[in-house]
Amino acid sequence: MDKDGLKNMESLYFGCNIILTTKHQKSKAISPSFFNALNAHVNECALDTDQLGTFCGDIERSGSAIECAKIKCEWGIDVTKASYGLASEGSFGPSPFIPFIPCGKEIIYFIDKKRDFNLYVQELSHETNYQMAEVSSYSEALDFAKKALFPSHALIIRSSNRDSKGLIFKGLQDTKNLEKCFENALKNSSTRNVWIETDMRAHLNPTRMKVIEQLSEQLAQRLLCLCKRCDTPGWGKIGAKKGLQCRLCQSPTDIIKAETFGCAKCRHIETIAVTTLEDRADPMYCCYCNP
Repeated sequence: MDKDGLKNMESLYFGCNIILTTKHQKSKAISPSFFNALNAHVNECALDTDQLGTFCGDIERSGSAIECAKIKCEWGIDVTKASYGLASEGSFGPSPFIPFIPCGKEIIYFIDKKRDFNLYVQELSHETNYQMAEVSSYSEALDFAKKALFPSHALIIRSSNRDSKGLIFKGLQDTKNLEKCFENALKNSSTRNVWIETDMRAHLNPTRMKVIEQLSEQLAQRLLCLCKRCDTPGWGKIGAKKGLQCRLCQSPTDIIKAETFGCAKCRHIETIAVTTLEDRADPMYCCYCNP
């Protein structure tokens, strides 16, 4: 079978209404891809998803990002009695590959109650303005704001530090309000410092919204691909196998030699080589030749 599965020329979701559970206007990023690729309509169900956790930490998220996205998705379906649901969840922190470089992990979760399957796609991206700092003056706050792409990207300010339960001001997008909130937070700070960070809610963060848009395109395209075994939408890449041999010593390397594709329902999988038997990895990627 071709790695892309059977490409369905006419979307099985043509004219369907898909419920997107969101509080932060994510349909702006997700809806165009689903309409262009699938001729499906994405309609928002504006539930208070902050109950499941917030980026600024005033409400801790329980469970993983994938679990949270699934709960959001099921919530919207339960409320609207819809057949199809979508939800998005993100998490941010240091890159696992490049120390001290921030990155974001985005997930879009899809549930098809009619065909009884769940599917999600995820992306690790270094395209983010995610950062935070402790500052003691408004000029330092302005320096931070400039680096964080303010005012197109909103900021959060709180008294003392990130773990404090003091004042918190979210969604700051103009200098007048930023200065006012900074002075207020400083006045109420036990450390005479103010904590400032990027507001990572999607509707206040265009960079994050762009990543969600790109990921929604991946999901929409995947839903066009059918499993040849059961005709379920969503056939696509689910993993990769490393181990391409070094050209010099023939030891396995971390270079990918095959990709695994699978079905979200019947769990049929196929592994397809991305290299030929003659292909070998450059010794620079070998832990023996280049320790």
